Amino acid sequence: MAWLHVVVLGAGGIAAMRAAFEHGDLDEAARRGALAGPAVVEQALGAPDRMTRLAAIAAAPIVEDRAELLDALARVAGGTDRRTAIPAAGAARAIAREFASHDRPDDLAEDDVATWRTAWAELAMRGDRWIELRLLALDTAAALDHAGIGVDLAAALHDPDPAFRRATASIVPLPAPAATHAALAAAVIGDGDPDVALGAAQSLCLSMGPGSPASHAPILDALGAAGLARLRALVTVDRPFVKTVVRDAARCLAADGSAESAAALRALRRRCCGSMNQRGE
Repeated sequence: MAWLHVVVLGAGGIAAMRAAFEHGDLDEAARRGALAGPAVVEQALGAPDRMTRLAAIAAAPIVEDRAELLDALARVAGGTDRRTAIPAAGAARAIAREFASHDRPDDLAEDDVATWRTAWAELAMRGDRWIELRLLALDTAAALDHAGIGVDLAAALHDPDPAFRRATASIVPLPAPAATHAALAAAVIGDGDPDVALGAAQSLCLSMGPGSPASHAPILDALGAAGLARLRALVTVDRPFVKTVVRDAARCLAADGSAESAAALRALRRRCCGSMNQRGE
C-alpha cells in the first residue's frame, strides 16, 4: 500500500527534524527536512506542537521547491504563537528574496505568486500583528511584486505605526515609479513623523537622475510648493537625523533652485554637511 509507505516516511522525517531541533542542532533539523522533502516540511508546519513547527521553519529555506511553502508559512505567521510566527515570516522573506533573484520556473503560475504576495501583503497590513512580523511580511510581499512594493502604498503610508510607514517609504524601488509619486509626496507634506516624511522625500529625490532641469519636473511637480516648503523645514530643523537621508532629500531642494531652497541648503551645510555640493550631494 503506497499511501501507507508515504505516511510512514513522512512521520519518520518529521520525527527526525523534531529530534534534531530538540537537541539544539538547527542545521541538522534543516538537513533532515531537506531530505524529507517539501510535502513533509509543509505537513510539519501545520503540526499542533511548537517544536515541530520550529523544526519545519528551520528547514523551509533550504528544502526543494521551497517557494511553494510560502502559503503554509503565511498560515504559521498569521497564528497566535509569536515564537513561531516571527521565525516563519523570517523564513518566508529569505525564500521570497531568493525566488525574486531568479526567473520564475515554467511550472509555476503567476497566479500562484500573486496568491502568495496577497497573503503576505494582508499580514503586513494587519495592525494587530507584532511590528517585527509586519516588517518581515512587508519585505516578503515586496520581493514577490514586480513593482517592488507589494502593498497598497497610499494605505501603507497612512498606517498608524510610524515604524511601518518608515519601512514602507524606504521599500519603494528606485527610481520610484510614477504611480508612487503622489503617495510619497503626500507623506512628505502631511506625515506628522519627520523621519517618515524624510524617508518619503529620500525615495522621491533619489529618483531624479542626472540631466536637464526638465527631467526633474515630475518629482518637483509631485511635491509642489507645499512639499518643497515642508522639505526645507525638515532639513533645517534642529534635531538628530541620519545624514545620508537628509542629504538625499536635499537633492530636491538643489533641483528646485529657488532662493528659499538655496537658503535652506546653505543652512544645512553649516549644520552638518559641509561636503555637500550645490547639487545636494
